[in-house]
Amino acid sequence: MLNSQSKKAKAGALVLAAALTLTGCLPGGDKKSSPGGLDKDAQGSLKVAYFNEQAFFLQYGNAFQAMFPNVQLEVVSTESVFSNEDPVAGMEKLLEEQQPDALLLTQEQYAELAKKGLLYDLDAAIKQDEFDLEAFVPSVIELLKAEGGGKLYGLSPSFSSRALYYNKDLFDQHGIPYPTDGMSWEEAMQLAARFPVKKDGEDALYGLFQPSQTTNAFELIRTIGEAKGLSYADAEAGTVTIDTPEWKGIFEAVVDGYQSGSISMPSQDGGTGGRVALMGAGGGRTFRIGGDSMRFMSGQAAMAIDDSMLMSLLGIGRQTGGASVSVSAAAPADAEGGKGEVRPFKDIDWDVVTLPVDPSQPDVAGGMLLENIFAIRASSENTSAAWEFLKYANGEQLARTNAMSATALSSRTAFKKQEDGKNIDAFYALEANVQPMLQNLPQGFEESFGKLASEHVVQAAEGTADLDEAIQAIQTQGQQLLTEALADEGQP
Repeated sequence: MLNSQSKKAKAGALVLAAALTLTGCLPGGDKKSSPGGLDKDAQGSLKVAYFNEQAFFLQYGNAFQAMFPNVQLEVVSTESVFSNEDPVAGMEKLLEEQQPDALLLTQEQYAELAKKGLLYDLDAAIKQDEFDLEAFVPSVIELLKAEGGGKLYGLSPSFSSRALYYNKDLFDQHGIPYPTDGMSWEEAMQLAARFPVKKDGEDALYGLFQPSQTTNAFELIRTIGEAKGLSYADAEAGTVTIDTPEWKGIFEAVVDGYQSGSISMPSQDGGTGGRVALMGAGGGRTFRIGGDSMRFMSGQAAMAIDDSMLMSLLGIGRQTGGASVSVSAAAPADAEGGKGEVRPFKDIDWDVVTLPVDPSQPDVAGGMLLENIFAIRASSENTSAAWEFLKYANGEQLARTNAMSATALSSRTAFKKQEDGKNIDAFYALEANVQPMLQNLPQGFEESFGKLASEHVVQAAEGTADLDEAIQAIQTQGQQLLTEALADEGQP
């Protein structure tokens, strides 16, 4: 997809956003015309709304300035957009006040601004320049079009997708067959249940850990349901549809896993994690990761659902020969006081397979996220200049430069990430599950519903509520949330 999960993801570092304004003597002043080429000697100014000036010039500005030396760059900070509780509303306000031409958006902002007609359709520009979309990972373009209501309003130079990591040593030790590409969610949960669970201590062991960014106990249930083509709400009909035999079967399987410990219950700080410093002989590198990722890296989980950041960290741990790890905050459970030094990475033999699927849709999975999407403001008067910047930011040259150092996956297939001996194709193999995006649910409803459902799932897993009663409560209270959200949007 990008399903609702992507829109709520809190993974990794803060996603930056940018808006560009090009004025002066630059061509392309007719906002109704198709973008044309930008003369290398064009004079003018480029006003950039970006998270901070230093980050912009380091990543884009210096190189773009070299390409167009007569274009003067000015950077306007967008920190307030992301400190706002509603980044979509914050970006809309920025559009109104700053009148930018090009924007760097999160996936949620992209979807909402496209829905409101605030973004420029790139079709004419792509055709005129013969910009090769076939050079991109197909699911990235598919996802952009799905979030744009069928049209392409932006391009993303990178993406994040999830795969199922597994610890070969633990599988061998317990005589359990390895997971495989295309296995079902039921098969994955059955494998997890075969490991002897031990929740505490240095030798703690879990069968399956959820993504390190997940703090919602309903998330796995929703993911499995959407893989089966199920939906929990119908905005057009105005009804919540969670109290069904199909959904109940998924609830039962996941809650059983929570109760036995074969499936990890998401930690409440999983989305923030700690600032983890890897200290090796050559100095240190700092990342922000969740404690659940640490569990897999320290050999305490047989399987883990996570993105390519975990692969990068595992590679660093191997390269440093088992780096020492210091955690400043929100450390894993076995670190005292949430800070200090925790035990080193273990040199585990690991690999990845595709995210589990449903046999009814064997080529489709959720978990894809587009953290940085470049788009053009619909009413821009400088579409030529804005399009030139989009081509650079999503171009082959920059993709080649970033290929060796970026932790995200390049959207260009020619620069697929490599890891010796590992099944890296697992991150690229499946199509995005776009079905959830077609539901057109009210803004904010998915998050509110997920929080509500999570509270009842936790109660059921802890034995303080009957599962049937929990599902009925989610149905009843969720219906009230949907009715109110539709009313707020002026729908009957």
